[in-house]
Amino acid sequence: MPVEIVNRLATDDENSVELRLIIQNAAVLKGKRISGMLFLNDRELARISIKLHNTNISLIILCTCKKRHLVMVYRAKELEEYLKNKDVGNYLREFGYRRDDFISNLIRLHQRMNSFYNRMKEFPHEVGIFLGYPICDIKGFLENKGERYLHSGYWKIYGNLEETRKKFLSYDEAREIAIGEFLSGRELENIAC
Repeated sequence: MPVEIVNRLATDDENSVELRLIIQNAAVLKGKRISGMLFLNDRELARISIKLHNTNISLIILCTCKKRHLVMVYRAKELEEYLKNKDVGNYLREFGYRRDDFISNLIRLHQRMNSFYNRMKEFPHEVGIFLGYPICDIKGFLENKGERYLHSGYWKIYGNLEETRKKFLSYDEAREIAIGEFLSGRELENIAC
């Protein structure tokens, strides 16, 4: 990572949270991915919420742990459409989600993530669906206990290696573009498209 970026992240100024959001979720901001996640404190969440208010990017707190919120950054229309896919809906129903009720599915995910972080339940691996991971990779991860994967990048790949690696490259390209825009002075709300 270039020194300029590291220095900006090391400062506690208000722009460092925007840069962190860009580094971790540029693919979402640039429309290459339906969602991503990051941890934010109250102040950071308020700042990001204001900055993204008039964009196509939505935020939902999945859980709160030790004064930090695990926030999903997502494109609501795209995520809702993705969750309507027959295979995706059938997979989510195995974990108590409803097929065609987007809001109740977000609430269910919030409940399951909270239960995990409050040490009441095991990790809800179906969160991968909400992050746009292919079902074969989620199932492969569970069946192989996180081992014997074909490649590891944004997630562990168990099927469709070349197609998923191309996605990863597009995510990397989106991050480079978004970081360049931010460092040249472009506002976060204008980086999100």
